[in-house]
Amino acid sequence: MLFHSLHYLVFLPIVVAIYFWLPLAPRRIWLLLASFYFYCVFSIPLSLLLLYAVALNYVCARLFESAEHQGQRKLFLAISLIGNLGMLFTFKYLDLFSLGVNGLAGEALLPVYNLILPMGISFYTFQTMSYTIDVYRRQIKAERNLLDVALYVSYFPQLVAGPIMRAGDLMPQFKEKHEINTARILSGFLLIAWGLSKKIFIADPMGNFVDPVYANPQDYSGQALLFATYAFAIQIFADFSAYTDIALGSARIMGFRLIENFNSPYTALSLREFWHRWHISLSNWLRDYLYIPLGGSRKGLSRTLANIMITMLLGGLWHGASWNFAIWGTLHGVFLVIERLIGRHKKTIEERRFVSKFLGWFITFHCVCLAWVFFRAPDLSVAMDIISGVATWRGGETISLLPLVILSLVIGMQFIQNRMDIGAFMMRHSNLSRWFAYIAIILCIVAMLGGRSSEFIYFQF
Repeated sequence: MLFHSLHYLVFLPIVVAIYFWLPLAPRRIWLLLASFYFYCVFSIPLSLLLLYAVALNYVCARLFESAEHQGQRKLFLAISLIGNLGMLFTFKYLDLFSLGVNGLAGEALLPVYNLILPMGISFYTFQTMSYTIDVYRRQIKAERNLLDVALYVSYFPQLVAGPIMRAGDLMPQFKEKHEINTARILSGFLLIAWGLSKKIFIADPMGNFVDPVYANPQDYSGQALLFATYAFAIQIFADFSAYTDIALGSARIMGFRLIENFNSPYTALSLREFWHRWHISLSNWLRDYLYIPLGGSRKGLSRTLANIMITMLLGGLWHGASWNFAIWGTLHGVFLVIERLIGRHKKTIEERRFVSKFLGWFITFHCVCLAWVFFRAPDLSVAMDIISGVATWRGGETISLLPLVILSLVIGMQFIQNRMDIGAFMMRHSNLSRWFAYIAIILCIVAMLGGRSSEFIYFQF
């Protein structure tokens, strides 16, 4: 089910109304049924993978606690990791692996199955893995109620594209009795309205600039290629943060607290700061379950740099099974390594002068945009053509200055947001916030009725 659909705008109020009408015990069952219905709208057969993920991780977590020896615990952890990553590999990477082997061999040694990529498989696989690993580390206890584990894995606001929640943060909330709170409900609807507005009025229009240019880059000038890349930077931020806003707003209405996934990422003054502000839940997951277990920064500079590269490469491949995503992750790894090498003894960001801050921001933003080229381009040849066209500033068809104007507004708003809590400001003015939410929702419904909006970009991961 798509967030920006009339189906969801009918589904959510029904779920919320029945949720608050029910006593505490049946509420979890109701949310579980609603969550599986939400996913079954995409595909009933693929929803069986959710059941597989629930059963695997529930059983393995219980076995961790009952195991008498550390060797048994490690065995059960291995079974859990192989089961989770095996599912992810099969549906997301098996065909790429087969094509790579067949290409190297020059013949069809391995079959290519053309499997359908299950919606949100990368997100719920990482979420279930975090649960079992936390139980293995004895950071949390294994949940004895199978339905609570199932709800943790499938909770519909964050099921398809996050944020990736830790069991210790989300699962206890299912046992709380949330009462109707008018201010909280209004705040949630305001977030939903804001997310829908960003998706329909910013992300989708920017996609109209990006799509034709990246489909036929040879026809466009260096100016058009640069502006289309700027447009994609706006599109992917507005699109993904819009999904997160709707997810947080939907959960907030019912009393649940999901973590923020974005914090003005395009105001970052370094690549390290960018990854503290962009897709925060994934960044934290990669840090806690990959970078630190690899050794983090505890085993010398060379090992630290290698760990950064491995983490970012695998983070890129998490997004998709292609060379483009591998290069996207590798580029971010290279940028982070360079920062580590040249900035180890420099002043902190707060101590830098304005010119130094501006240069840091300018370089960081354009490094991010350079990597976005590989993220968006359909293949490596297109990505290299775009980079070459911008570098040589070749002639050709141009596009409107609108992406540059919108980019300036988006970045300007993020700098303002860093200094003022816009949401708190709106909520201090109840009439203003209420009417803003009403008008935004009405406009979004009118827009959805008047045309077709594209799927959220991160649905493909």
